Amino acid sequence: MGLAELPRLAELLTTTAGSLSVRLEGWRDEQGKSWLQLDIAGEPVLCCQRCLGGMKFPLAIRSRLQLIAPGADWPDDDLEDDSSDAITAETDLTVLSLVEDEVLLALPIAPRHEQCESPSASAIGNGSSPFAALADLKKH
Repeated sequence: MGLAELPRLAELLTTTAGSLSVRLEGWRDEQGKSWLQLDIAGEPVLCCQRCLGGMKFPLAIRSRLQLIAPGADWPDDDLEDDSSDAITAETDLTVLSLVEDEVLLALPIAPRHEQCESPSASAIGNGSSPFAALADLKKH
């Protein structure tokens, strides 16, 4: 699946080149519950919030989702068991939006490289600090 096909995710990326590997499997268990298993892998390029450069973010998402009929009660055991989540089984459930939701939930709020230099630090090294320019104005 191409990254350009996911518009909400594309807004957070420095480039939409690349793709995600997606596998979706559904089944019904012995109790009659419907389930989806969603596996997503890839390396989208996010914008580092420190240096504003691109950074590859490895994704390996495995989500187990219980399908709940619209208007039905949600299972209480979801609060105790973290191995699965529940979603409403709408007739118009779009796989693209489901994949995009899972990827967005897996991304960090403020992606940053482990080691990088902020743009302001490199500007100070070049002597072109905006505060230096203000100091020069104050002298005159």
